[in-house]
Amino acid sequence: MPDLNAGAPMKALDWPPAVWSQDTTQINNPTNTSYITGSPEVSVTFIAPTSGRVLLVVGGGLGNSAGSDRIALSPEVRETNSSGTLILSATVTERGYSAENQSVGFHYGSRESVLDGLSPGQVYYAAVKYIVFADPGAQTGDIAAREIIVVPIP
Repeated sequence: MPDLNAGAPMKALDWPPAVWSQDTTQINNPTNTSYITGSPEVSVTFIAPTSGRVLLVVGGGLGNSAGSDRIALSPEVRETNSSGTLILSATVTERGYSAENQSVGFHYGSRESVLDGLSPGQVYYAAVKYIVFADPGAQTGDIAAREIIVVPIP
């Protein structure tokens, strides 16, 4: 853990830069019932700080003019790159953000959570994945934006 007192030396690994990625390509009526990254992919690579902890923020604009189902955005984290060892599965839904059931129009929001236990200095890959829940009708929801932010925590 870095010394956070005034005047204490700070090492690069104590506080690597925050990273962020967003895409506003609208995705209309996706039908995937399992988590996918979509196109274009919204992802970042980051270096775990000395503390092994980061703030993970996932969000975007979700909605549905037909009001008949729900879309969820969720983070997936792996070591090194998209094919590395799985650290956090997108199926851990409490770390994600979803549209209201049968929402009419776009709603923008995010969910933040702390991811800890990372290996200091290790490169990680984090991506936004999405899934459609037929809740209760046909899959007609839309995505206006997807974003992910990773901020080191001392």
